[in-house]
Amino acid sequence: MKPTIVEFVKDPQLLGLELSDAQETLLRAIYGLPLSKDQEQLWRACTGRETYSGEPYAEVTVVAGARAGKDSRIAAPIVVYEALFGGHEGQLSRGERGMVPLVAQDSRAASIAFGYVRSYLEDSPMLAGRVEKVLTREIELSNGISVACFPCTLRSLRGWSIPVGVMDELGFYRLEGQADSDAEIQTSLRRGQLSFPAPKLLKISTPYLKSGVLFDDFSKHYGEDNPDILVWRASSALMNPTLQGSRLEQVKRLDPLRFSREYEAEFSGDLTAFLPWEWVADAVVKGRRELPPRNDVTYYAAVDPSGGGADAFTLSIVHLEQAEGLPLRIVQDVLRGWRRKGKESPDLRAVVGEIAGILRSYLIGSVVGDRYAASWVSQAFAEEGIQYVASPWSKAEAYLESLPVFSQGRLEILDHPQLIRELQCLERRTRAGGKDVIDHPRGGHDDFANVTTLAVVSALSAASAPEPWEEVEIGPGGDPCGFFTELDDSYVIDEDREAGWTPVSW
Repeated sequence: MKPTIVEFVKDPQLLGLELSDAQETLLRAIYGLPLSKDQEQLWRACTGRETYSGEPYAEVTVVAGARAGKDSRIAAPIVVYEALFGGHEGQLSRGERGMVPLVAQDSRAASIAFGYVRSYLEDSPMLAGRVEKVLTREIELSNGISVACFPCTLRSLRGWSIPVGVMDELGFYRLEGQADSDAEIQTSLRRGQLSFPAPKLLKISTPYLKSGVLFDDFSKHYGEDNPDILVWRASSALMNPTLQGSRLEQVKRLDPLRFSREYEAEFSGDLTAFLPWEWVADAVVKGRRELPPRNDVTYYAAVDPSGGGADAFTLSIVHLEQAEGLPLRIVQDVLRGWRRKGKESPDLRAVVGEIAGILRSYLIGSVVGDRYAASWVSQAFAEEGIQYVASPWSKAEAYLESLPVFSQGRLEILDHPQLIRELQCLERRTRAGGKDVIDHPRGGHDDFANVTTLAVVSALSAASAPEPWEEVEIGPGGDPCGFFTELDDSYVIDEDREAGWTPVSW
C-alpha cells in the first residue's frame, strides 16, 4: 500500500524523520492531505489564504528562513518519495528512464542534497533494495526512475522526462549560474513535465533580491487562491523550533538587516538587481571578442588597477558611433584582464607596459582610472608615455551614468562571459539619505564591469563636452583677434589684440 508523504517521512522503516508542526503542515498542503485545526491556523499564517482546498498543487514555492529544514525535511524527502511512489514509471515509453532532478545553487549544495538522498535510500531497510546503481550525483532505481542532484550551472536538463523537479535555493542561482538561470531552469523543468498528467515542481529558497522567479511567484501568488501554485512563507523559528531563541536574538542584534532576510524570510527592501538581465543580454554582440583599431574613430580607455588578491587589473577601450538618423552608440573594442596565477602575483609594471602598448596601437595617449589608485600607477603609465587621469566619478556614479545607455539599447559590449556575469550580478542598495550604492554580491567580483562602465562614461563625457573654440580672422592682414564657437553661436573678443579692430557680427 502506498504511504502518504507524511507517513513516508515519519515511518521508522522508511525515512524515520521527525517533523515540526510547520514542516508537516507544508508537506500535507503540497499533497492536499487533511489538516487539523492547528494546522489550518499554520496554513493561514504561512500562505496568506483563508480557505484550504484539500487539493494537491502542481507547483509550490516555499520562501523560508535559513536552517528551516528545507533540504532535509522537504526537498530531499519529496524527491525520494516521488521517485519511489509517484507511479511515474508507468507513464514512460519503453526503454525511457524518468529523471527526478534536484537543482541546487552550486556544486557544494548539490553534494549536500545528494548526501541526504543517498542516505535516505541506503539507510532504510525497506528502500535500499530499490537502488540499482549509485553514481557520483545520480542514483538509478529499479523502477526506471533516476534521482540526480546538479548545480544550477547545468545546461543538459532539456530533453529529459521529468515527472517531478526541485529548484533548491533558487533565489541565489544568479550568484553561481547566469542571472536568468532560475527562469531558464524552470522553463527546462516544465518542458520535461509536459507528458506527465500530474507533475510537481517544488521551488524552495531563502529570499534574496526582489527579482527573479522566487520574488515573481511571491509577489503574484502569495495570499491568492490560485489552484495551480501554492506560495508558502515562514521564518526559521516557525519551521524549526529547535533553533535557540537567544542565539537568533544575538544574530539579529549583530545584523538586523540580513537577519530579516536570512531568518524571517523577508525580501530585502533596499536590495535590487542593478541591471535587468535582458538589458545586458541585448547589449552583447554574440561572437565578438575584440575589434581591431580604426583610423576614422576616436578611442577612449579606462583601467581598473587592482591586481591584488583575486581581483584583476582590467582594461577597456570603447569608441562612439554616430550613424545618420540614429542615436549615438558606444561600442566596446577591447576588454582585457590580468590576475594572479595560483600564488604568483602578476608583475604590475609589466602589465602597465602591456596595456600601454595596446593603447598606443589605438592611438590613445591617456587613460582614466580609479582616483584612489596608488601613486605608482600614475607614475608607471607616465614612464610609458601615457597620461593617467583620475576618474571624476565614483564607482556608483559611473554605473548610474551608464544606466541610460543600457536601458536605451545604445551600447555594444564584447561577448566576454566574465563581464556579462558581473554586470548581471550587480546589486543596487539604497542607503540612509537616499544614496544608491552599486556593488558586486558578497564574495563576488566586478573588475570587468567597473572598467567597462568607466570607459563608457568617459566616452559619453567627451561626446557632451563643448566644441573647441575656432579662431577667426578679422584683423588687419587677416590676423586673428577673436574666437567663435558653434555651441552657442557666441563670439569672444581677444582683449590682448590691438585695439580698434572691428569684430565680426555673427
